[in-house]
Amino acid sequence: MKKKILTFVMTLMMSLSVCATSFAAEAGGIVGFVNMQAVLNNYPGIKGIAGQIADKQAELQKSFNEQAKKLDAKGQGELQVRLNQELGKFESRKMEPVHKTINKAILKVAGEQGINSVVDAGAMVAGGKDLTDEVVKELQK
Repeated sequence: MKKKILTFVMTLMMSLSVCATSFAAEAGGIVGFVNMQAVLNNYPGIKGIAGQIADKQAELQKSFNEQAKKLDAKGQGELQVRLNQELGKFESRKMEPVHKTINKAILKVAGEQGINSVVDAGAMVAGGKDLTDEVVKELQK
């Protein structure tokens, strides 16, 4: 379950970074790229955060299982939507500081190397400069 949550979080980050590709292409100059999955995997404390999210998901699943017994199909559907929203909000609260810290590290590394645009490695077709290792090192400081 923890792997599923971590995979979901990484996929979300990758999706957001792919959206930035068109902006990077318009900006010109050297384009940097970062393997966001590798950065997230190496983020200090990410396993603990993923564990908290998994624990919350298990708690909400248990709550659903207990409450759903008393509800009809429509009520179960509404309960599921409500609990999924609660999990989404919890996950957002936990991951927002991670996103901010990673973005700061990316901007710092890119700035130090004179790079104006950075995209996710999955969005890079050819060329560019890989900043992944430098970003991971910056996060470890």
